[in-house]
Amino acid sequence: MGEIDKGIKLLTLSTSVRWFGWGLGETFIPVFLLLFSGSFFETGLLTSSYYLIYFLTVPFAGMFADRFSAKKLILFGGIIYVFVGLGYYWAGVSGMILFVILTRGLNGVSASIDQIARESYIIRHSAKKDESKIFGRFDRIANSWWIVGIILGLFLIKYFEIHELLLMIAPTSLIAFFIIGFFLEEKPLRKKRNLENPYLKMLREVRNFNGNLRKLAVLTFFFGAMSTIVYYFAPSVAYAAGNSLVSSSILVLAYALPLIFSERLGKIADKTQYRGYYLSLASLIFVLLVLAFSPNYYLLLISMFFAGATFEFSGLTNRGFLARNCEMDLIGETDAAMAGIAAFGAILGPVIFGWLLGVFSPMHSYFGITGLTLVMFMFVYRVR
Repeated sequence: MGEIDKGIKLLTLSTSVRWFGWGLGETFIPVFLLLFSGSFFETGLLTSSYYLIYFLTVPFAGMFADRFSAKKLILFGGIIYVFVGLGYYWAGVSGMILFVILTRGLNGVSASIDQIARESYIIRHSAKKDESKIFGRFDRIANSWWIVGIILGLFLIKYFEIHELLLMIAPTSLIAFFIIGFFLEEKPLRKKRNLENPYLKMLREVRNFNGNLRKLAVLTFFFGAMSTIVYYFAPSVAYAAGNSLVSSSILVLAYALPLIFSERLGKIADKTQYRGYYLSLASLIFVLLVLAFSPNYYLLLISMFFAGATFEFSGLTNRGFLARNCEMDLIGETDAAMAGIAAFGAILGPVIFGWLLGVFSPMHSYFGITGLTLVMFMFVYRVR
């Protein structure tokens, strides 16, 4: 891999700072949402509220990413993160679910803008054959600091409330804001088209996908749903079953640990390309079967570790596949369309799975989505 663009290094630094602040309290969010809910179905709705707003705003993010500098968009998204930290804090202080809903919504806005602007910048400033490796390097460094925050948060929870740890999102987001504001430079984009209705444009973009991008859309939807289900419900189901707050949250830490190896996973994704989906789906089947049938806590930890590796590897495979099959001057809008498809999966996944948990046992619920994963494996094999 050649010399990495200075701007990508600055994005990595600023994101690392912000994700460290998130790590201090984010591992407790699944349980935090459960505490504000009367059932798993309501937990699914609270989880989906973030992805719903993300889904509604990501078309605008994609449109703006192809017309305005990434710096301006990242700064705009970054300042919203400050209010996200304050919102979680006031939700905990007041005990009002309204603050949770509003904060989740603000988070959806900031995440869509920040993600699309950042990913568009990285794709534009990296060699086409190295996208997965560069994204893997970014994920490895930024997520390593997120994991440091998680570990520190697991110790600090003895002395602070969840909402007090989530408040740390605000100052670390301000530091990340100033890093980008003072140091990131970017040349103007070459092409700027007239503004259009972003929803109609995204629909047209999806309709005009070539065969490879349509395959990617299906896989993106599926992994978006499954990753959200595993990340949010595995800890909350464990907590509801009698595990402590810390032991339930350690499942999130196990999920996060494979992200340290993102750069290596990115190299593998560049080599395996489409074949990487076979590995991802086989690993996901193992994860779901363990969640369905094993009461052993240590096996749950192992399964969450494999889940983190699975979704990180599939995400890197997705980004490399996108870069190889998309016109470069449309990368922002295409990336946004894929992010919107993933968000749509993340909206439906928690709601449906929360309903399943309300009707069936966790074992039968997990076993049911294992069947869906087998169907997706057959789809990948048939349309390879």
